Amino acid sequence: MLSNKAKVFRDPVHDIISYEREGDFGRLMVSLIDTPEFQRLRFVRQLGLASLVFHGAEHSRFAHSMGVAHLARRIFDQLHPDTPHDDPVRVATIAAALLHDIGHGPFSHAMERVFGMSHESYSYALIADPSTRLHQVLSFYDPDLPLRVAGYFESATHHYTKAIVSSQMDADRFDYLSRDSLMTGVEVGRYDLERILLMLGHDEHGLLADVRAYEAIEGYLIARYHMYRLVYFHKAVRAAEVMLQLMFERAKDLMNKGVAVISADSLLGRLMCGERLPAADYCQLSEIDSWAQIRSWSRHPDPILADLAGSLFERRLFRSLEQTIESPDHQREIERLEELVRERLTPEQRYLFVVDVAQDQPYKPYWPGQTLVGGAIRIRDRQGTLFAIEQRSPIVETLARASYRLRRWCFHRQLEPLVHQVLPAGPPKTGTPIH
Repeated sequence: MLSNKAKVFRDPVHDIISYEREGDFGRLMVSLIDTPEFQRLRFVRQLGLASLVFHGAEHSRFAHSMGVAHLARRIFDQLHPDTPHDDPVRVATIAAALLHDIGHGPFSHAMERVFGMSHESYSYALIADPSTRLHQVLSFYDPDLPLRVAGYFESATHHYTKAIVSSQMDADRFDYLSRDSLMTGVEVGRYDLERILLMLGHDEHGLLADVRAYEAIEGYLIARYHMYRLVYFHKAVRAAEVMLQLMFERAKDLMNKGVAVISADSLLGRLMCGERLPAADYCQLSEIDSWAQIRSWSRHPDPILADLAGSLFERRLFRSLEQTIESPDHQREIERLEELVRERLTPEQRYLFVVDVAQDQPYKPYWPGQTLVGGAIRIRDRQGTLFAIEQRSPIVETLARASYRLRRWCFHRQLEPLVHQVLPAGPPKTGTPIH
């Protein structure tokens, strides 16, 4: 059931990732990587539709997950340098890091919003379901391992090692910031990862860092702030995601009216009918099938569905106008204008206009009574005193208050005259678009 030998992998971010010298644990990791459930992640892009804007962002959830497992192993071994490779806690932590994104479907978070899915729930199901190859490999190594690994995806788990997999300073964020910055070419997403890793420690409540990593952690949080502003919430990326959502909404509405759109027995068809797919069926979904369906819809007789699908496939993206909210009165005025636009839309045109709201908090500060595992980033000073980083860093204290909420009008180019009518002075300038 386990691979005959471990392997060496070459990674663009971390260089060599090797499990060759770790015995049965190394063979377990390679066996998990070789399962069909994990190999499927090769066909799920890490950044969804962002490659329509940042052409280098073609990397996959597979590559990211490999990096997360590598960093989780480095963190665990930094905290416990004398722990054997096959220590049960070490095995479960690194395996959970490898499999943390196993439940992601095509287009990642964008598709979750379309179908109301949760990749975390599918991650748990794929690991816990005895019919999956993933579960069988874990069980062969240790019958208790599937449930121990799945426990890392439950909120009730409070063991400090969960912070290695999921927290404000975890292997997941360390990898995706480094990888996404490299692949998109957004240099402000870079930070001093090696310094942070060297200075990590822990207690029963989770991870902490030596004060000598103070500035590096500030840089890491600033990098995350910029990556959300410049990449994850980029106006054209969000416009593409809005178009994907509207396309599936139109397809579902046509299905409900009896129009032939897709076979109700197909995987996407079953999702569109509201079915929760069993784990084994879910694993058959990939972006290859989804793009093939989008290409097919671009030739559909329904002009709205065909336009949305063809525009996505050929990268004719919606216009995007950011509405800066300056006060409660201003927000009410913006909402009045949005309603005015909607009132003037025909039934078909309602698929061509959306108010997109995106929000994020760069750093969540400590508050009394919070669960410390996965909570605030804690620093230990030279006297051994622990403090939340925002208590002494004016930069992080500002980031903790810098939660932002972007409000944008995303609309088809044919609606530009209508938008000009509603905004008499014309739409505000949005800067030079990035192609």
